[in-house]
Amino acid sequence: SQPTPTSASDFEAAIGIETHVQINSKTKAFCRCASRYGDEPNANTCPVCMGHPGCLPVLNVAVVEKAVQLGLGLNCDVRRRSKFDRKQYFYPDLPKGYQISQFDEPFGERGRVEVAMPVEDGGGTRTIGITRAHMEEDAGKLTHFPAKGPDEPGYALADYNRAGVALVEIVTEPDISSADMAYEYLNALKSILEYGAVSDCDMEKGQVRCDVNISVRPEGQQELGEKIEIKNMNSFSGVRRAAEYEIARQIEVLETGGQLVQETRRWDDDAGITDSMRTKEDAHDYRYFPDPDLMPHRPSEEWLAAIREEVVELPLARK
Repeated sequence: SQPTPTSASDFEAAIGIETHVQINSKTKAFCRCASRYGDEPNANTCPVCMGHPGCLPVLNVAVVEKAVQLGLGLNCDVRRRSKFDRKQYFYPDLPKGYQISQFDEPFGERGRVEVAMPVEDGGGTRTIGITRAHMEEDAGKLTHFPAKGPDEPGYALADYNRAGVALVEIVTEPDISSADMAYEYLNALKSILEYGAVSDCDMEKGQVRCDVNISVRPEGQQELGEKIEIKNMNSFSGVRRAAEYEIARQIEVLETGGQLVQETRRWDDDAGITDSMRTKEDAHDYRYFPDPDLMPHRPSEEWLAAIREEVVELPLARK
């Protein structure tokens, strides 16, 4: 059951959201394989996206154009130089053993999203800061089958059709103060993505996924509390329910004299609770370094001007 702290009003929440958005390009980010949902497992793979030795990635220009268009729609500053990095970790759905991403030089920084709040939450608009938006590639998909007994152990099947599909990760500032505000921000972001035609935003197909970072602190305190991440949320209503629960859980821990530690948790929607997965990794755990096979991206002013012409009126402004 959901914790019920005795003096929740003495605490305030600070929430930041990392949203992974699948770009609706016809091919993957760094190879010519189709970026298509629903095909036979492992049909859309090649030596490049499977990480075979000696194969070189080539950046998909349509991905860059759509990503930068999205960054401008988020009011981001577009860097005149951005680069790609290798994010090292081992997991069965990551065939290369690393993910091509952007670490310290993302293409977009310092943006904002204006969110219209419901009347019951005070109405008006709130500004959610965007820390960064960066390009990266997706991993494959694992389907897990639990054990059926001592003679039938569990197993997992890997489908690499999604490996290498283009993503933009959008990271907010910890400007979100409630579960309802998180829900409204995600809906506002989805509208921007759909109006700009940069993503189909079909959550059932995994085209939008969220990691939610939540901390609580005594009201008025400037320093943020211990950050706890809820991983791989695939519905906006689930984000709202998980945030409501996790805020109350953290407050209860502090109210009863406990201590919070930085960790990653998962949301169990059936049980209505979060439970611990692992202690949270930091950037140094991924051993980032510049990808030696990809040149830095240096957009010209003429190219950026052409992309700006494609940016549509934002949904809130039109409303």
